Amino acid sequence: MFTHLRKKYPGIIIQHHYPNNLDSNKIWFTNERKDEYAGIDKSDISQGELDLLYCLFQEVKVPAVSVNDSSDSMEWYSYLLENGSMPSIKGDEYRVIQFRMKERQNQFELKEAFQHLLPHGTILVFHADRMGLIIEEKSDWILDEEQVLSISHVIEADFFVSPSFYIGQFHEMNAEFPSFFAHERELFSFSKTIQKQECIQTSVTVLPEFVLHHLPQEWEDHLFKKVFDTFREDPELIHTVKVFLENQSNISQTAKKLFMHRNSVQYRIDKFIEKTTIDIKSFQGGILAYFACLSFQSDNLPNNV
Repeated sequence: MFTHLRKKYPGIIIQHHYPNNLDSNKIWFTNERKDEYAGIDKSDISQGELDLLYCLFQEVKVPAVSVNDSSDSMEWYSYLLENGSMPSIKGDEYRVIQFRMKERQNQFELKEAFQHLLPHGTILVFHADRMGLIIEEKSDWILDEEQVLSISHVIEADFFVSPSFYIGQFHEMNAEFPSFFAHERELFSFSKTIQKQECIQTSVTVLPEFVLHHLPQEWEDHLFKKVFDTFREDPELIHTVKVFLENQSNISQTAKKLFMHRNSVQYRIDKFIEKTTIDIKSFQGGILAYFACLSFQSDNLPNNV
């Protein structure tokens, strides 16, 4: 599309990837599909020509978050947030770890801190005032939840902010990668509505409440009625059942977490099964009961769970 401009601007640069260096001497344009980019020296363009180019093409502007000053971060910014071309990569699979800060903080200082904490090879991208991405290639040395939690604690202690993270899944670098990221971005955004929000989120922690949120209310009323009635009759039972399910239906581990005798836990679990006829010791029964717990606490226990 831009090749016809070579006659007018011999020094034009035409490429099929997001420009690595948006310097002040050139002005860049892209087409409607954003699969071709053209850079022209500003000194070669008159104001009238510039106005015409603005009508024909879309200007490629420096990202509002100027802290993304490396070619890698700018390429990933364009790819994931502006529907740009696939970045220059070496690996086959990548994942995105999203983060946000509850409080405002200087991004350049945060960037410096993250760079000291993150493993070599990760790419840091800021895309909003308090939000950013950590791009990680799949290898033998990847961040686990405990390491991300340690990073969170350091950032919190150094900057007096409250960070939260969403660890995405590894995906092959293909045409579907931006769609996978968009879904993970939606889950991370939804996680802000979870009442007992954890510092580290994944699809495992967010998806149950996300699915429940999209379940029609009349379905919840029908499916969980017996469970709700049981919890209203014995309000302490929900905590026992939920902890039991979150600890792989292990009586001893549940008793330890609740500082209770295991016989007391067993009695409560048996009572729940008798009242609801849901065998929460089975995998399927546990799933149904867990969804019921989430629904009940959302409607009835906003300040206590």
